[in-house]
Amino acid sequence: MKSVLSRIAYGILFAIPLMLLTYAFAQASPPLDNDLQGEVSQGQDCKSCHPAFYETWEDGLHGQAYSDPAFQKAWHDQGEPVECLGCHVTGYDPATGTWESEGITCERCHNPAPANHPQEPMPVARSADLCGDCHTETYFQWQASVHRQMDLGCETCHDPHGSQLLAENDAGLCASCHKARSSNFSHTQHSQEGLDCADCHMADLGEQVNQAHGNKDHSFFVSLDTCNGCHVYQMHDPVSVHEENPPAENLDSMASIETSSVLAAPKPANPIGFALLAGLVGLAGGVILAPWIERFQNKLDLRNKEDE
Repeated sequence: MKSVLSRIAYGILFAIPLMLLTYAFAQASPPLDNDLQGEVSQGQDCKSCHPAFYETWEDGLHGQAYSDPAFQKAWHDQGEPVECLGCHVTGYDPATGTWESEGITCERCHNPAPANHPQEPMPVARSADLCGDCHTETYFQWQASVHRQMDLGCETCHDPHGSQLLAENDAGLCASCHKARSSNFSHTQHSQEGLDCADCHMADLGEQVNQAHGNKDHSFFVSLDTCNGCHVYQMHDPVSVHEENPPAENLDSMASIETSSVLAAPKPANPIGFALLAGLVGLAGGVILAPWIERFQNKLDLRNKEDE
């Protein structure tokens, strides 16, 4: 019994300092000098800690909002109107006609930067209202959609850094929420003809595009014009050529919203968890090393007695 208690005591002696050191290191971060804080506020140092996000942004539509050749040509053809710069650069000052950075940089959405970042995380604007500042037409369409009623925002489907979809294609993205209806749709005539969800629920606006260049209807409604694009010749067919009671799988298979499986934002690691893990390691190490420590201590005691 005494031996067991002794081992536990040694384990605790190992565990406590190891826990304290681990907790301190988990919370510690290199201090930011004034110059570095200035770089963070301008979005210049984000790459050093977030290389994957930075590269995705750099190659995406937001990163190239100003440098994109298509924008540059359209902008120059229209006489370089200053109204465009509010959405294609960051920090535009109408009074001086200057701006801080080309494109939509980090601080456009992560603002204001805390003075003690990275000890304090950067703020993240997740509201669709921020996207609506530039994507006005798309934002207006989304407000009328069932997606908005279900509290699904822009980041539910779009990667805000790269601006691309969070799936390989439209159908795969829709299927992540509309699982049963997507499965049913794969057996319909529409699917056999090579159509997917977006062909009917996100009509191509074409010449209707006005502001922010949104070319897909984000209200997700299926309009009569969409149906007539393929079925115009059937509008005046006699009833006899149509099925009176079509099978259930031929009905609109994307007519309602199902339970969404939206991924939560990652949470920062808790240093207490690291400290507890270190404590367990220290406790186990102390228990294992206790017999050798006791032998070493006994040898020292004997040597001291002999010297006396």
